[in-house]
Amino acid sequence: MTGAGSGIGAALAEEAAARNAAAVAVIDVDADAAKAIADKIAAGGVPAAAFTCDVADVDAVERVASEVVAAFGTPGLVCANAGVSPEPAPLFDAEPDNLAWALSVNVVGTWATLRAFGRLMAAEPAPGWLLVTASEHALGVPFPGAGFYTASKHAVLGMTDVLRRELPEHLGISTMVPGLAATGLWRSGTLRPDGLGGPLPESDMARALFSRGMDAGAVAATALDGVAAERFLVATHGHAKSYSDAREADVAEAFAALSAAGGADVSYDVMAIIAELTSQQAAAHE
Repeated sequence: MTGAGSGIGAALAEEAAARNAAAVAVIDVDADAAKAIADKIAAGGVPAAAFTCDVADVDAVERVASEVVAAFGTPGLVCANAGVSPEPAPLFDAEPDNLAWALSVNVVGTWATLRAFGRLMAAEPAPGWLLVTASEHALGVPFPGAGFYTASKHAVLGMTDVLRRELPEHLGISTMVPGLAATGLWRSGTLRPDGLGGPLPESDMARALFSRGMDAGAVAATALDGVAAERFLVATHGHAKSYSDAREADVAEAFAALSAAGGADVSYDVMAIIAELTSQQAAAHE
């Protein structure tokens, strides 16, 4: 579990232990936080160990994956959960460092985690599952001011939607799209690297907002229920459907207008064209 030193990640680690996981690897950029969660799980009778890793460092993720396998063997479930939320700002006023930071952790870090662990799992015959924490922001646009975070979570959903079509048959993937949860995400700005502008001050408003969120344990339980049911999308907050509905309405309107203008030609379907070209190439080599 990445980002497992607190919040949803810690709750996922504890929930997996409660559901009879053979062992739990707690991965976090905060070594002390990871150790505290691992010690708590181990005290309950489930083997657990803490690993320190900044998921934005692709090489570091590869190393920690090897360490986890050396300690516990190839995992059957990997949770790519680590993420950050940049300081809210209108896009015209936002800092470029915050965009780089959001993408490096939320997108590159998620990809690095899936690649490092997924390749190891793919090489083994045992069934396995990947669980990715996206956000309600992946479903649409919840509110102005969070453009960088929203963009990063749209990217996460797009990436996992492609990956589920690339995975070998013995591996599956779920993407959860949680809304507001009572976690420490509100203070993630204090961890912004020096090379990307350095730490940001804590916000009393953000603290108050996140204190009103859903319990992280409830989010984790729903997420692992979704994994057990082998669902690709796992919703945890009912209100988030409105964001998806708004996006779907825009899509429907766009294609209705295209159809009304006589532009519903399907001859440019990339997948259909690739299949045709592949067939032609195969025939040419026979």
